[in-house]
Amino acid sequence: MIESSAPTRIDLAGGTLDLWPLHLFFDNPPTLNAAIDLYARVSLKTRRDRAVVIESQDLGLKARFSSIKSFPEDHPLQLILRLIRFYKPATGLEITTHCQAPAGSGIGGSSALNIALNGALNRLTGNCYGRETLVEIAKNIETQVIKVPAGIQDYYSALKGGAQSIRCTYDRIINQPLPLDLKELTCRFVLCYTGKPRASGINNWQVFKDVVDQDKKTRRHLGTIAETSVSMEQQLLRGSLKNFESLFDSEWQARKKLAPGISTPEMDSLIRAGKQQGALAAKVCGAGGGGCVAFFVKPSARESVTSALESKGGRVLPFRFVKRGLSVSVREA
Repeated sequence: MIESSAPTRIDLAGGTLDLWPLHLFFDNPPTLNAAIDLYARVSLKTRRDRAVVIESQDLGLKARFSSIKSFPEDHPLQLILRLIRFYKPATGLEITTHCQAPAGSGIGGSSALNIALNGALNRLTGNCYGRETLVEIAKNIETQVIKVPAGIQDYYSALKGGAQSIRCTYDRIINQPLPLDLKELTCRFVLCYTGKPRASGINNWQVFKDVVDQDKKTRRHLGTIAETSVSMEQQLLRGSLKNFESLFDSEWQARKKLAPGISTPEMDSLIRAGKQQGALAAKVCGAGGGGCVAFFVKPSARESVTSALESKGGRVLPFRFVKRGLSVSVREA
């Protein structure tokens, strides 16, 4: 049996700019995020026949296929099916998946599952793909599934863990760890799920089209996000959270103006409630339109902010920032 896991993430600044070619229009700014311990997990074992049996425990879905050749083109578990079809295992499989992140939470759950399953199938088939290749495989298959361009930041947090900067340049992707005390960082954040599933591809695709179509307002706000991510990277590379709340807030103020629906009334209500109880800044996770909101707080205000969010119907998700990325192990079934 092969078991694998990969973390999800909270994005700190520069999301959407990890979509090619958007970063090229803004002088290749960084995207910053930090991995959290809401893991996507995969267990995989071979069968004597050619059948493929899949169970998604968090989605409550089960499916059985007589062979890879019988996979349909469209299916609720098509991300998994497309990855199996790509790796072409020589035997039948039994695959069980579970993601601790709520569906549509905006913290990269599907990407973490993508990387975890890539890791397991890569080990099973002996392809020995390196990390950069795994990112390419994950990005291209997820793009097929969501039918719009996929960014790359989630794959790096899932692969490598920790806090990091991901910068797309002309000839390569530069990935730098950010020297932050993850225990301290955990004490400074509250993560709240609004209960509103969202589709990240929709908002990102609207922004993508507006930028390519030379929409001045969208380009101006995305330019502000790029400038903010550069400034935040400079601070975080020093291991400092100085001015973090103002930069985190600046990112959100620009982001919510990128497209209608990025911010929702529920999210606005939660952010107001959190700030009334001492939250210093807040920002939607991912592309917006629902999902999770991350609150930057003083450690002494975590409990009061948590209570305020729960009183407004928010679901506060316990988590820790973590150093560990993709983990793959083999054990006797």
